[in-house]
Amino acid sequence: MSAATLGTEPRRRESTPLGRAVSKVFAIGLPWLLLGFLFLPVLVLVPVALTDREYLSLPEHGLSLQHFWSLTEWEKGWLPSMVTSLVVAAIATVVSVSAAATYALGAWALTGWWPSLTRVVLLAPLIVPPIIYAVGIFKLWARFGLLDSYPGVIIVHVVLCLPFAILAIGASLAQLDPRLIQAARSLGARPPTVFFKVILPNVTPGIAAGAVFAFVTSWDEITVTLFITSRAVETLPRRIFTGIADSVDPALAAISAVLLAVTLLALAARTFWFDRSPGS
Repeated sequence: MSAATLGTEPRRRESTPLGRAVSKVFAIGLPWLLLGFLFLPVLVLVPVALTDREYLSLPEHGLSLQHFWSLTEWEKGWLPSMVTSLVVAAIATVVSVSAAATYALGAWALTGWWPSLTRVVLLAPLIVPPIIYAVGIFKLWARFGLLDSYPGVIIVHVVLCLPFAILAIGASLAQLDPRLIQAARSLGARPPTVFFKVILPNVTPGIAAGAVFAFVTSWDEITVTLFITSRAVETLPRRIFTGIADSVDPALAAISAVLLAVTLLALAARTFWFDRSPGS
């Protein structure tokens, strides 16, 4: 006779203290184990960057900062490549975010088939494999004489950054209630006032997110840059790639440690800022 026939509920199996302890250890330990598996190999770069040898190895006789100091020497090539990457990423970010905001606002305000069609075209860099895009750009830039030039690199980076900015700004616009704009217009607000007082404050988070994504994409781009640059334009990822291919300079570990430290500081600052800011 079933428990439902007898009018009684089935007894739940109670977990033992040992079972609860094992579950707790598993729930807490497994994420930390996975994080350690991902990050511990990266942390090996720190002692390698502090080596006293002239090749990639762990410190033998003591710790040394000579490879970090070499990053500041202009003739070594690391500082010029960092400046080049910073300039290219900054210009690409400003241009791509401005173009993405303009397109996203137009696609959001107007209806019809063309916003969907143009969105597919603009998001194509996310779909096309980078190596195919690199080969096509190489042939095109060779015809227009833009190989190994700053305008050619910047245009490519703008195209690659544009999809991320469009997605971020479009997500913010999707949360904007059109009735707010209608209310502002009904109260006599002119289009510039509507844009700066209603639309812009609501899409600012999307613009900021798009700018971050665009900057990181441009800063980290290597595949297409390898095809279209040679000597005149050398970004930091290209400098790292050629450094790995040509030598085993410990400065590679030093620049990697610097980038890791900058990333961790940015994450810590972001966490501290949002935790301390009112209304977070």
